[in-house]
Amino acid sequence: MATYTSLTQGQKDLLAAWERDTRGWVNGLARLLVEARALGAALDASNGPGDILDSLGAGEVIPNSGGIAGAQDLTKAEWDTLRNAGLGNFQTAYDTVAVRQVFAKAAGPTAGLD
Repeated sequence: MATYTSLTQGQKDLLAAWERDTRGWVNGLARLLVEARALGAALDASNGPGDILDSLGAGEVIPNSGGIAGAQDLTKAEWDTLRNAGLGNFQTAYDTVAVRQVFAKAAGPTAGLD
């Protein structure tokens, strides 16, 4: 098995470029995690958006109020997909002590906050 010191300069350069890009990506994931926590807390608040969505029928259309060009209205069922498969699974996968510790090690102790 190779050691870092046994790598050629070209290999070290390739690894360094990938490493810099990956650390930036990790910082982005950490930032998304901070946003996901806030969205999850708002969603779960008593009488909050989660309760309101739960009161609607699956086919009920919620108009787009986000102002993102090209975004469309979504049904309650589509929002359920985003909140469960998207937000919920993202938090389950990434919002663990072990993952946050590696994020901080890779992208600094303020990863996601800058």
